[in-house]
Amino acid sequence: MLKLKGVEEVYYPTSVKEAVDLLRKNKDVAEVVGGGLDISVLPNPRIKYLIFLDKLNLNYVKDAGEKIKIGAMSSITDMINAEPLKDYLHGRVKEILSEIATELLRNQITVGGSLGKREPYSDIVTLLYGLNAKVVLSDGEWDEELGINDLYRENFRKGLKERIIKEVILEKYDTGKFFFSMKRHIRNATDIALLNEAILIEKDGNKIKNAIVAVGARPKPAYLFREATEFLKGKELSKELAEEFGKFVESNVETGTDIRTTAEYRAHIAGVFAKRIILESLEG
Repeated sequence: MLKLKGVEEVYYPTSVKEAVDLLRKNKDVAEVVGGGLDISVLPNPRIKYLIFLDKLNLNYVKDAGEKIKIGAMSSITDMINAEPLKDYLHGRVKEILSEIATELLRNQITVGGSLGKREPYSDIVTLLYGLNAKVVLSDGEWDEELGINDLYRENFRKGLKERIIKEVILEKYDTGKFFFSMKRHIRNATDIALLNEAILIEKDGNKIKNAIVAVGARPKPAYLFREATEFLKGKELSKELAEEFGKFVESNVETGTDIRTTAEYRAHIAGVFAKRIILESLEG
């Protein structure tokens, strides 16, 4: 926070409406703060006003019947320790969350902050894409539930100057019919991913009825890989399919080159992950 020399006022609103009113009033010189990691590491010199959401009671993970609701201020650690996520999708989501970043950073990174910033390297955004999460936006008077892909379809940053992210909603998937896995390519335990990939498979016996494939840190932000989804639909799960799917993903995934690695290497890793996840689905 020592780098935030241009900040003139810090607000702690006690309602969503108050937070949104402050945001609308100050427009491009105000910023909503989730866990605060982004503004402390990459401060925006134009920002004069910080709006903290600590007093809005948005730190929760609760069982809501057929769904799980996660408040925007919930940290990765909160989600790891939450009872509703303990055995969610055979505990795979908890396992994935436990592998992201370091313990100190997991205490700070919030689900709402991750969605609002949509950093290209975000593991949380890819994870939520793969889980087909819904995002609730609110102005304090009206809540709107959007699919995560719809959230990012337009100029979402402009939209987040009028509303805040209130919560995330996850479906409770029947573990007898659904399989989920996510892979991250990292150089060491604390590194940000060179590529991440999440796949949710709905099975009908040994046949893939539906699927969701998401790829992120490519190095652009996570996206819904629709071509891969269509490739899997109606296919029989098998080792042969794993091979075919891996090659398809490598040939068709959208990746780019940056100072960390090449587009070709990222595409290769995406293909390897795709193959491994299909093989895992055969085992489990």
